[in-house]
Amino acid sequence: MHTYRDEVIDFWANIFRACRLSTTGLDLETFLEEPQQHLDRLGLSDAVEMLAGGHLPLLPEQAAVRREIDARHPLPEVPATPGPATRRPIAPLPTLMAQPA
Repeated sequence: MHTYRDEVIDFWANIFRACRLSTTGLDLETFLEEPQQHLDRLGLSDAVEMLAGGHLPLLPEQAAVRREIDARHPLPEVPATPGPATRRPIAPLPTLMAQPA
């Protein structure tokens, strides 16, 4: 059995309650062993950020639906931004001085 500081227990217990993880059959003691891994497994990896932003995280059932939708409709990969050597201007640069005829 691990020993945790009160602040750590309070922090993760608040996450556990906000995510309603007891509805998944998970108990707090098991959750405290590897909290982020449990959140990732349940599709709630953004729970800490959601709470920090003042929002409640998804319920476990909602997270399951999100995982299903993401699996059916994955986001397209974003192409890497080209480096300065491979960038080209969209249009020719304007000429600032008149060119001799």
